Amino acid sequence: MKLDKNTVLDLMNRKVEKILVYFYDAWCSWIKVDIKEDFEITNLLEKLDLSSSPFSVYIEKKDKEKFRNSVITKTISADHTWKEKVRYIFNNEQVKDRCGCGSSFSFENKKPKLDLSKLKDLKSNFKK
Repeated sequence: MKLDKNTVLDLMNRKVEKILVYFYDAWCSWIKVDIKEDFEITNLLEKLDLSSSPFSVYIEKKDKEKFRNSVITKTISADHTWKEKVRYIFNNEQVKDRCGCGSSFSFENKKPKLDLSKLKDLKSNFKK
């Protein structure tokens, strides 16, 4: 796993000693990645051997294979309220699908959920 240069520099400048990189379910029923600095080390976590890292990096053991050969890039963009929000973009060969903004992803190809009754209503309204 690799972190982008700006994320590493930010963590170093703030003298962060450890981080947890983890997946969580996103609103759009996909997955996002995030970084925590304040967490308890448990037996569910694994410390990665990143010899060049000035801080310790932990992941959940169950996700180890998903982090193999991954790159995580920090982005800052405005949300729907125009406030700046930090997001992380997760990239590796296992990602099969991605949302429009790029921060949500899936390890499987997603099929859009269609409400056929609404689609039929919409179609019939255009015929009028």
